[in-house]
Amino acid sequence: MTLLGIDYGDSRTGIAIAPDGTCAVPLTVVDSTSGRKKTALEIARIALQKDAGCIVIGYPLNMDGSKGRRVVVTEKFAKDLKQALSDLSYDAQIVFRDERLTSRAAEKVLISSDISLSQKGISDQLAAVMILQDYIDSNKERNVQI
Repeated sequence: MTLLGIDYGDSRTGIAIAPDGTCAVPLTVVDSTSGRKKTALEIARIALQKDAGCIVIGYPLNMDGSKGRRVVVTEKFAKDLKQALSDLSYDAQIVFRDERLTSRAAEKVLISSDISLSQKGISDQLAAVMILQDYIDSNKERNVQI
């Protein structure tokens, strides 16, 4: 099954894909500045085009595990994405995955690889890859078929 990973942000949303459900790779970045609903529709179209059966959205809990403002925004985005998928008559499972530190880890990887952070969206895509790969790996460890 094809999986999509989402690192949702107010400015940019990174998207990763695992075409065979085993290895996440960067796919694209969506400009999120036009609003949550338009971003959700664009991602729903990508899910349809790529025949994604599951969409994994990074869940931005606070470091202590509590829910903050970003969680509320992300939950609203997930609701908009579910509606956009329905509007396209497409059904895909939407799941959340703890994303604490993925953006920071992505930036560290880029810096250590001597890749410029000024290239817009690279860290967003890498964060989406990390979210999706973490989901894949955790399901492998629990012997869950995805």
